[in-house]
Amino acid sequence: MSTESGIDNLPAVAAPAATNGVLEYVTCRTEHLAAAGDASANRGIAGTEVFMADLKARTLPLAESEAEYAELVATLRNAGVRRVHCSYWAAPTPFVAGVQFGELVERFEGIEQVREYFGDLTGAHMFNRWCDEYALARDIGANAYVFHLIDYMPVDGAWEFTVDREVVLDAMIVLTQQFLRALEQRGLLDEHSPVIELENAGWGLEFGAQTADDFVRVFEEVYDRTNRLRLGWDLNHLMHAVGLAEGRGAFLLPDAELTPAMRELETEAEGDIASLAARWIEQNVLDPRLIEKVSAIHLSDCPAKEVEYFSNGKLDAAYLIDGSWEEQQDEGLRIVLEHYDNHACLGDGVLDPATVRRLIDALAAHHSLSVLHELKNAEDVWAELDRQRARLWGPRR
Repeated sequence: MSTESGIDNLPAVAAPAATNGVLEYVTCRTEHLAAAGDASANRGIAGTEVFMADLKARTLPLAESEAEYAELVATLRNAGVRRVHCSYWAAPTPFVAGVQFGELVERFEGIEQVREYFGDLTGAHMFNRWCDEYALARDIGANAYVFHLIDYMPVDGAWEFTVDREVVLDAMIVLTQQFLRALEQRGLLDEHSPVIELENAGWGLEFGAQTADDFVRVFEEVYDRTNRLRLGWDLNHLMHAVGLAEGRGAFLLPDAELTPAMRELETEAEGDIASLAARWIEQNVLDPRLIEKVSAIHLSDCPAKEVEYFSNGKLDAAYLIDGSWEEQQDEGLRIVLEHYDNHACLGDGVLDPATVRRLIDALAAHHSLSVLHELKNAEDVWAELDRQRARLWGPRR
């Protein structure tokens, strides 16, 4: 008999052989932590990644006492946690970089609501929380701290971006530099500290650092004294950009976001959604300017959507519902989780497992690589992990 967490199935798991130089991890929700250490060991993977906002509300300290902190460290070590995913807040562009801060206050319906959401009006709480999380990552011996370069609206689909993506990218560079400075101030950075793995933003409902060109700018402009910054490509986030338009593979984005390179990829793919997705991912992930900075692939799939639900952060009016604010918020989140941030098992969407494996092989030929199985939405993460690994590391074509 199997339980919801898959614990009863742990001893019988086969472990396919990964590419040499590849370490595998899996996202782990807090309710799965107790089983995570044994579950990872039985599968021969290197460990787990935990989302800090799930572990402890971002408005609260990580621990109230030294004893509670020691217990937290022991829990994460026993769970095999080797990757820590930062807490994150919406709207870093207006809040951290101060771009159209008045509009943020208006959308929150008052300065006190802004203070309540972010913890203060200066950003000190946000950066202190990130520094505390990074210190925890150091204390448990983690390899990586995943840091978002993502801007999104506080309520899915309610408000559109009123600044262009280049302004948001500038804010992401400011955000990264300010974080490194805060870590330096706390004495938390040296050549042996966990790498800070920058995660790419999705499309449609998000802006931020989204493409290889964006990350080239980040790495060029941010001062990184201890060489801790790395790049973790989230394939699901890249896939937010593509879908089916009248049955043909296409970028489902506003014309203003379509670059000549994107249009060229559409032409080359000749309407084949799998071909378009593969070309799009390879163009970014294997960009030679960034190869040495890519520390991880965040692996999951995304089924092809046929509707551009979000444009410039705002939900299309055709999909708005009547109801309370909470009901509208829930509907926006449902669309996000169903059609964008679904993090489906590899092969359940557009991606071809053989193509993804070749991508991983190409990166691993340059340096060691982490593959994070980002299956955080799965009811049974261990069963889903087994399915994804079998498809990824199965017989080569």
